Amino acid sequence: MAVESISLPGAEPLTVNDINPVRELEDCNHLLGDHEALMRFHDEKGYILLRDVISHEALDRCREEMFAFMVRHGLIEPGATEPVWTGKPFPGGMEESPEFSGISRRLVEHPENLKVMAQILGEPAAMIPIVQYRTYPPGGSITGPHQDGFYSPGIKNYKPVWLPITNCEREVGGLAVAVGQCNSGYFHNLAVPPFNIPLGVIPADSWATTDYYPGDVLVLNPYAPHASMPNTSNRCRVTIDTRVQSAAHPRVLLADVLEAKPDSIRVRSTDGLERNFRVDDDTFIRIEHPGVRQSIEDYVANTEVGRRIVVIFDGDHAETLRRASEG
Repeated sequence: MAVESISLPGAEPLTVNDINPVRELEDCNHLLGDHEALMRFHDEKGYILLRDVISHEALDRCREEMFAFMVRHGLIEPGATEPVWTGKPFPGGMEESPEFSGISRRLVEHPENLKVMAQILGEPAAMIPIVQYRTYPPGGSITGPHQDGFYSPGIKNYKPVWLPITNCEREVGGLAVAVGQCNSGYFHNLAVPPFNIPLGVIPADSWATTDYYPGDVLVLNPYAPHASMPNTSNRCRVTIDTRVQSAAHPRVLLADVLEAKPDSIRVRSTDGLERNFRVDDDTFIRIEHPGVRQSIEDYVANTEVGRRIVVIFDGDHAETLRRASEG
């Protein structure tokens, strides 16, 4: 039976150095066109991997725009055709920089790519304004083992998608997934902040990865433990994390704050409509930082009128309030 949390006081955290992905992720291209079978794989294995399904025309433009950012920050040389690192230190923390604004949206909303996203969802898709752009040099940032659903309640109502923009072989530090571990609830340790997954609770032989290439798409089950592996190459890892949802029945909206109260939040969505959502202890509030939960008291004191946020909702209940990244 799945559990919603574990509590192991004194447990050591699992780190990427403890992970040795001995298995190979399987591609699911043969399941396209059979959405029920695709979702069975997703629900059993914890992921969907599609090979070479994204428009290369759209990828070329995306790569050019992300390379321009990398040139400005000295990560690669002007005119580079591969993301070979210059060796210049990079402070990081720019995954949601406004310098990237619009790049992911242009990629996802290319007509060919929307068809792919519709096949993944089983219905017409729309982009969600939550995006992280990764331009990680060798030895740079690593995302530790985690489950997306633990930090983003309501994630079941949309699909996170991970897109390599340049070649991302194993040595570049692509994602590893604990295959089949998505049906045991959350592994995060509530006894030890910041609630990392403890060492020893995930079978070591469940971890799998692959070499990723532009055109590939990786979709993760919100309960699937995963992590980024170290970049030991001479190239930067250039990838995008974004999300898609039902176009007809959206559960995520981009909005500006009109009023923040301990038990509610009133917002104006980008289509001009005002909406009011309940806020309670079950609402995961992460407006100040994309990965740090805020208390209700802190959120009220620091959420100014006019701030643009993302609301993930179920009916009139705010499941997650998150800092916006407009893509």
